[in-house]
Amino acid sequence: MDARVEAAMAPYWNSVFGNPHSATHGFGLKAAQAIEEARAEIASLLTAKPHEIIFTSGATDSSNLALLGTARAKTGKRHIISVATEHESVLQPLKLLEKEGVDITLLPVDRDGLVELAALENSICTDTMLVSVMTANNETGVCQDIDAIGKICARHGVAFHTDAAQALTTRKLDTVKTNLTFASLSGHKLYGPMGIGALYIRDRSEITPLIVGGAQERGLRAGTLPTALCVGLGAACRIAGEAREKDAAHLQRLTATFHEILDTELTGKASFNGNAAPHIPGCLSVTFAGIDAEDLLHELPQLALSTGSACSSRQAEPSHVLLAMGRSAVEAAATVRIGFGRSTSMVDVQFAAKQILRGYWKLNG
Repeated sequence: MDARVEAAMAPYWNSVFGNPHSATHGFGLKAAQAIEEARAEIASLLTAKPHEIIFTSGATDSSNLALLGTARAKTGKRHIISVATEHESVLQPLKLLEKEGVDITLLPVDRDGLVELAALENSICTDTMLVSVMTANNETGVCQDIDAIGKICARHGVAFHTDAAQALTTRKLDTVKTNLTFASLSGHKLYGPMGIGALYIRDRSEITPLIVGGAQERGLRAGTLPTALCVGLGAACRIAGEAREKDAAHLQRLTATFHEILDTELTGKASFNGNAAPHIPGCLSVTFAGIDAEDLLHELPQLALSTGSACSSRQAEPSHVLLAMGRSAVEAAATVRIGFGRSTSMVDVQFAAKQILRGYWKLNG
C-alpha cells in the first residue's frame, strides 16, 4: 500500500468513526462527506460521474454484481459473450448463469492472448445482453482492444463490462469514450487497501442487486460502508491518475531490463507469454524450459512470485489462461508470473533476475 494512501486513511480508523449513513449527527455526516469525496476521486480516474460509482469489497464482488445483476434484470435476453482467458471472478458467475439458463459464449484467443474482434462481433445476436472482456489480463498483462470492442457493442446496442482491475495504474480508462456500461476495480491493485473495490455503472443501466438489506449505494449494494477503506480507495485512484505516466515509464524500464537479462543469460530457455501483444508494463508471464515452476519458486525464498493468478495459486490445475493461449500443460507448469510495482527499483529487478538465474541453473544445470 502506498504510504500516502495509508496517511489518508489514518483518521478514519478512530477519530472519525461515525456511521456514514447516519444523517442525524456530525460524526456520521463527516464520514459521509469523506466517502463522497472518495467516490468523486474514483469517478475522476474513470471519466465517470460520482453517482455512477458503487463501492464493493473488490473487483470479484463488482464483476459478480455486473454479470449476475444484469442477467437477472434482463429477463428477455439470455445470451452473454466473454473470453476464455477472463479472471475466475467472471468465469465462475458465467458458469452459474449457464445453470440458470443463460447461453454463454466463451471466445478463444490467439497465441498472444488476443480475442479476434470479427469473431466477437459475429457472436452477437438479437438475444445478446452483455459482453464482458477484461482490459488487461492479470497473469500475462495482455491488453485487449476494449475501445474497438466498445464500438462493436455500441453498434449492436449491447451492454459492455470490463474487469479493469489490473490496468488502471498505467493505462487511462475513459468509460464514456469506450462505451462502457460497467467497469470493475480493486483497491489493492491500485496500491490501496485490500477489501475494497468499486463498480462503475452507467446511468440508466438495468441491474438487480445481489446484496439486500438496506438502501446504501442507491439500493444496489446493501451494507454499511467502511469509511477508512473507501477513503483509501479514493486516495489510491487520485494518486494513480497523477502518477500514471510516470509509473508506466518506470515499469517499462524495469521490464526492458529484466527482458534483456533473461534473453541474454537464458537464450531459448525463457519465453515471455503474450509478448507480441499490447501489454501493461510490469506484468510478466515467463515459461522456463526444462523445469517445474513450483520447484523454481522453492529456490527463491527472497522473492514473491507465483505460478498463476493469486486467486488460484493453491490449486494444482494448470493456468486456464495459458492453456487458452495454446500452451501445453507441461509449458503451463513451467511458467512463473512476475510483477513489478511502483516501489520496485532497478536494483530489485537485477537482484530478482540474478536469483532466478541461480535457481534455474541449479535445477537445470
